[in-house]
Amino acid sequence: MPPWDLVGPTVDDDIRRAISRYGAEAVKQAVKEATKARRGRKREPDWPELRDVIHADALEWLVGGDPFAGRSNYAIAKNFAERNPGHSAISTHKRIERKLSRGPYDRRWFTLVTAENLSRDRYPYTVHLRALEALGDLPEGTSPEMWRSSLSRARATIADYEAREGKPPNAASTFTEIEEAVRMGSLAALTAPPKHRGLIGQRAPSQTLLGSILSDAVDTAKD
Repeated sequence: MPPWDLVGPTVDDDIRRAISRYGAEAVKQAVKEATKARRGRKREPDWPELRDVIHADALEWLVGGDPFAGRSNYAIAKNFAERNPGHSAISTHKRIERKLSRGPYDRRWFTLVTAENLSRDRYPYTVHLRALEALGDLPEGTSPEMWRSSLSRARATIADYEAREGKPPNAASTFTEIEEAVRMGSLAALTAPPKHRGLIGQRAPSQTLLGSILSDAVDTAKD
């Protein structure tokens, strides 16, 4: 008998060797399992096709509009199915409407994440804060705590700017511009030459420990 790891030269040879080793019933069951049709339909890459819809929603939201009231999921799915009917326009319509409305990552989530990304360097910083607030208010399951943490860091950056400049940022400034100003201010503070001390009543930083002890001793003796 040939060794077990020998393959071929034909499929029949492989099957005979497998039957000799595992038995006919085990081989039949293994073949049945390996060739069984997979359940469920192939997942459709719909979100890339819906990118324009989400982008339009985000732009409307950024200027204060409510895209969710202005255009329903039903209307979006109907329009999508008319343009991309697939095997069945009705089933495509139902599939798209389900994806737009089923959480946690639904149409609202994709819209707000897109809006947050656009707002960093294209809109006033207050709009960026509003996007982070909206993401932080989403239900559990969408990692709202991550966005709340980002909002806290963004507010800290703005507070840092106000402390350095002595005034709030320009209302038209983007958050990216404010971040850059804070970063440059921090670098300037780090690279600035140290201020010299040595005024009356202060010790120069170069004073040695022995000198400090002697000076204290002299002051005590005077008392």
